[in-house]
Amino acid sequence: MWHVKVPASSANLGSGLDTLGMALPLWLECWFTPAHSLTIELHGEGRDQAPPDQSNLIWRAALALYQAKTGDSMPPGHLVVSSQIPMRRGLGSSAAAVVAGLLLANACLGGSVPIEELLQWAAFLEGHADNAAAALYGGLVLVSQRDQRVMAIKYTAPELSVVLVIPAYEVPTDMARALLPSQVPRADAVFNAQRVGLWVDALWRRNWDLLRTAGEDRLHQPYRSPAIPGMDQFLATALDAGACLATLSGSGPTVLALAQPAHAPTVVQALEHALASLPGLDACVRVVMPSNNGAHTLRDSRSVPDEVTGLA
Repeated sequence: MWHVKVPASSANLGSGLDTLGMALPLWLECWFTPAHSLTIELHGEGRDQAPPDQSNLIWRAALALYQAKTGDSMPPGHLVVSSQIPMRRGLGSSAAAVVAGLLLANACLGGSVPIEELLQWAAFLEGHADNAAAALYGGLVLVSQRDQRVMAIKYTAPELSVVLVIPAYEVPTDMARALLPSQVPRADAVFNAQRVGLWVDALWRRNWDLLRTAGEDRLHQPYRSPAIPGMDQFLATALDAGACLATLSGSGPTVLALAQPAHAPTVVQALEHALASLPGLDACVRVVMPSNNGAHTLRDSRSVPDEVTGLA
């Protein structure tokens, strides 16, 4: 039996549109046992949304890599999936699914595909290199692309609490991307480029006081705000309560704040109060730490844990 674990991720982190990503310890786990036919068993987040058949994104990613390397179909088996990552909330659920499928295929290939090549596949299949790299490598990643090849630099993630406001409603990535203009003023492009530079300096010197400015954005959040109720209020509330940074997570609707651990309870309390002032908006507030661990595969002789199969 193969056991794959892939973390959630938050992309953009304010100024770093399609450039910055960070892994979060909400996990997508898969257990795969070879069998005569394919069966897929879904648990946890997305169990009623993801298809339990060959069209499942995890299986499609596995099949794509395996076929490219061997010319044959991926060997069938029983696939158990358990996810803690809410779907279509800006937390990298599709990137995690793609990476999980690639790792399953690579396990069946004897681990012959290096992680740099897995990144190319993940970015191609998923479409968002920042989420894909964060899911694969863990930590905080800076990605770039040249001649269709994705490059990723991993940094140790900030030693900060991650406060998440996760709405119950979904925002499909395609819809959120469609809100963005095809052209932006030069001043706005320069504004964001300057702040990504501050992000890099903050990571290099571990100076989190820079993040309040580094997280400022003019390229995507102002355009997405009308589609995400409460976003602007949550961002302002988190910063006023002492957060180092407040940003939309990916394309939303989740809002993410980074705070010194000692200040995190104050930020949580302020965000919960702001949420209570918005009647009709169903959301939860969660606190985690960034994950410096990326996707990994275990050869597991044990059965799937009872707490997984026991989920509704």
